[in-house]
Amino acid sequence: MEEIARKKSDMGKIGICIIWCALFFLLWERELLSAKERKESWESEEFVLSATFSYQEESEDGSDSEIVLRANRDFALRLNVTARTREFSGYVNVLMQNEGDNHVLYQHRIEILAAGESISCQMLLPMNLMTAGLYLTLTNEEGEVFLEQTVPIETVNYGMYEMTAVFDQDRGEEMYQHFASFGNRLVEISESEMECGARAMDALEIIVTEEAALVKLEEKETIAFAEKESASASLKEWVRGGKTLVVGASSVESEEEMLNFGLQEKEVLQELVLHIGNYEATRENVLATNEEIKKQYGREARTSYIGDSMTGGQSVNDLSDRAVSLPVKRAQTEKHWWNSDTSYEVLWQERGVEILRCYHVGKGNVLVFAVPITVSSAKTYPLFYYRMVEMVLENLTQIQIDQMNNDMYGYSNYSLYTQLPDIRAGNDGISVFPYILILFGYILVLIPAVFLLLRHFEKTKYLWGVLPLLSFTVMGAVYITGSQTRITQPYCTYIDIMDYTKNQESVYFSLSAPTNEGTEIMLEKGANVRLAETRFRAYEVGWIDDYLPQENVTRAREYRAAVCALPEGTKLCLDTIRAFSNTSFYAWGQVRKEEGKISVKITARDKIVAGTVKNTTAQDFQEVYICSPFFAVRVSELKAGEEVLLEHCKQVVKEDGEDYYGVDFYLLMFDASNERNYTEYNMLNQLYYEYILENKGETYILALPKEEGRGLLGAIVDNPGSNGIQVFVWGVEDEVE
Repeated sequence: MEEIARKKSDMGKIGICIIWCALFFLLWERELLSAKERKESWESEEFVLSATFSYQEESEDGSDSEIVLRANRDFALRLNVTARTREFSGYVNVLMQNEGDNHVLYQHRIEILAAGESISCQMLLPMNLMTAGLYLTLTNEEGEVFLEQTVPIETVNYGMYEMTAVFDQDRGEEMYQHFASFGNRLVEISESEMECGARAMDALEIIVTEEAALVKLEEKETIAFAEKESASASLKEWVRGGKTLVVGASSVESEEEMLNFGLQEKEVLQELVLHIGNYEATRENVLATNEEIKKQYGREARTSYIGDSMTGGQSVNDLSDRAVSLPVKRAQTEKHWWNSDTSYEVLWQERGVEILRCYHVGKGNVLVFAVPITVSSAKTYPLFYYRMVEMVLENLTQIQIDQMNNDMYGYSNYSLYTQLPDIRAGNDGISVFPYILILFGYILVLIPAVFLLLRHFEKTKYLWGVLPLLSFTVMGAVYITGSQTRITQPYCTYIDIMDYTKNQESVYFSLSAPTNEGTEIMLEKGANVRLAETRFRAYEVGWIDDYLPQENVTRAREYRAAVCALPEGTKLCLDTIRAFSNTSFYAWGQVRKEEGKISVKITARDKIVAGTVKNTTAQDFQEVYICSPFFAVRVSELKAGEEVLLEHCKQVVKEDGEDYYGVDFYLLMFDASNERNYTEYNMLNQLYYEYILENKGETYILALPKEEGRGLLGAIVDNPGSNGIQVFVWGVEDEVE
């Protein structure tokens, strides 16, 4: 009997182990699938190259043959190289095949990879509207190709919509399907994707999750991820940059009570039904237009995106307006990174219960619901859940709205890129005096002297031989004299922003080469660089035929620019360009350390701004501006270690009742300058828009140094012809109201 009991006990233990293994496998598989990442892999007998794309979605026909990315946004491409049987040294390359032969090559240098080992790298790439594919190769130092593959690309930002990600490993995307309402495109995001950094999540406008998922993420990272890029740190940076995080209440019975919620206000209910009806009507029109485009230009023509129907074939009036029973969290006493400051804005309340709060974190918003935001999967939902999504969409940041408008309608706004052609070359110009002296000496001295000398010796017959020889000699003298004025090195014009509020240096620059063979420069270590798109063509321009697949992006080999990440820095190459033609770039990286800073203490700002500004750096500044939405002060000069009273400086103050004083700010910059540099003032005015108007209530310092540093561009700023503008940006922390 004991033997039988023991066997039964052993069988039970084995059964429990099998069940646990099966559950672990399912959870592990779910974890892999939840990210909706797509991994492509190509291999030969000697090497393996794999690439991982984030936010992967199925195409309309259900196939998974193309990578779906959002145009005009950044995306992270994670690459892995494995050396199977032999050592490898060379490059992993990604050629973005764009329209108009403006292909850009991104490279990552691999020093030495021993046989049997693997190495990973990440590339942060800008998605172009007309990028039709990525050409991936693995090459050695001599350029020999070991592996190659073309990956087709499908862009998805034709149409106004918000790309919304779900971060909830326990529940998954199906519990958040109502956030796909009003045309939103819903994807899932994993920890590994967030660890790629905030810029890698640029395609996302909204991330929805619940409080417990964020708490679990931070606890897990505290234990296991203390020494690597943190997913929660990336999420915080992503929000501070101007995005929207939606947090739902977790289900903890001890802290909650069940209440019935409906849409109590009749006007709110009517507006919501009207909003849904307008979306359904717009959707039908877009689908009809798309069908006409495909009939005229073929099934492969790119068309405007539109989301799923919200009514599922029902009438809008048939949607349920019944109340839903939800647990509510009345007291929110926990301290999180978004509510460390107790101030918040109540956006939605019913029957005296706060349903939705908005916390402003940096330039972004964190929308916190006091009720769970998940719902069982269904074709249609009670109107309460549609109102939940509508409230989120109504409270996106202005930065998000502007960026989505640019995505839809194209770039045509004035920007720092447009000012680069106005920056003069750095050389002092060419003096004509040496050439005049040589010319007059040749005509008035040499020719008469040679003629008289030959006639004196009765050798005038040699005159027609001596004169050409003399002409070539003078030509050589002119060539040698002008050698110092010729441009033989690459040169650039630039606008360099040293932003200590973000700890980031941003450089807008235009690079030129003196020959048709192209050129290359080395940027400082840690620099990221890309080809700048000064214009972004939108779908509405009507060039439908340009949106058809083009032959020039079928495994294109030539490129306009190449960006290579090396251990010693970032190498930037220009290839298929004409001599002296301009190519615009944008580079960014960590700002260089500066001993000291410019600090401001404001004691009053009623009709006149009073206080002090102090320079604790080791360099002099020719102009310093202290700016806010309410006032601006101009310090004409601030030397190292100097302290100046603000009331003694020129300033403009916004009076009560006045609206916009941007013109006054421009005149303040323009005033008191004998040598009026229009480009410099236009650049400052643009920074005023980007910093001051987009960050209402904050005060910034814009300072122009007398002697500019090299920054990310390195030694190229010293080349003949190079010239630019550098500005330092600090925040004001101790302002007194």
